[in-house]
Amino acid sequence: MAIKKDDKPTEEAVTDMMRSAVKNQRYRLKQKYFNGIPANEVTTTSPVPYMTDAQWKALVGKWSDPKNMVCVYSHKFFFHNQ
Repeated sequence: MAIKKDDKPTEEAVTDMMRSAVKNQRYRLKQKYFNGIPANEVTTTSPVPYMTDAQWKALVGKWSDPKNMVCVYSHKFFFHNQ
């Protein structure tokens, strides 16, 4: 049976898989190049060839936002204290 590319469920499934893959990729980047590294030592240029410097700066900006940092720390606190 062939997969119909134009079907709504197929599009939604592929979109969901891609969204998950991008999220996992960003998680791994954050673990390797951002978490535990002093702010003045975080690279300002993209450390990977598939991301532009502008995209990297946007991610670092997002990760550096106190609003986003609170969520990460609260999750760590929550799971650590269970």
